Amino acid sequence: MEIKTILNSLVDLFFPMRCIHCDDVIITSQTLCAYCAGNLSYTHWELDRKNKAFKQLYQNCRVEAAYSLLHFDKRNATQSILHEIKYKNRPELGISLADKIQLDLSNFDGIIPIPLHSKRLKSRGYNQIELFAKQLAINNQLPYLDKLLIRNKFNSSQVFKSKKERINDLKNAFLLTDTTIKGHYIVVDDLLTTGATLSQAVLPFNDLNDVKISVITIACA
Repeated sequence: MEIKTILNSLVDLFFPMRCIHCDDVIITSQTLCAYCAGNLSYTHWELDRKNKAFKQLYQNCRVEAAYSLLHFDKRNATQSILHEIKYKNRPELGISLADKIQLDLSNFDGIIPIPLHSKRLKSRGYNQIELFAKQLAINNQLPYLDKLLIRNKFNSSQVFKSKKERINDLKNAFLLTDTTIKGHYIVVDDLLTTGATLSQAVLPFNDLNDVKISVITIACA
């Protein structure tokens, strides 16, 4: 045990952990320094229709309510967190963020993560939203339904496209594997910007008479 402690101390000395946003040295159990963690921009929203997330979505699909944990701003640590989750395979960050969501979701019937196309999943190796969504399901004792919605259309990056271009590009990109479902479900994604991806993912549910959809994302731009 003493040898292990000494080795860990040497690693911390010569290869210190650094804040994923500002690069300051931090203790190994953290991912953000105290300053960056203290300045995360939480929305303090409810899962309802009164926030920006809902307004981004309702014009293009039918949703009951929406919620985002964080405001997305390139000047704060939210962008760095999402980058680590999406491109650096840091699932523990997703789990930690899910634990921060203090909403009563007991009346819902399941958590549905936004899927990746099989080609994208193969190249990246993981779906960045998976463990956030799974932890949200665990925390609220809800079914985790990762096979219900599939992405059957491969799209190029949406980063530099307008909202109209994104929506046109994503038409018919999502399919349901079961159209007999009933109830109120939560679709989960990492970032809501124009709402193009999420709205197109929600549309197949809108074709069903006895299904309601609400949306939760880690951040909203």
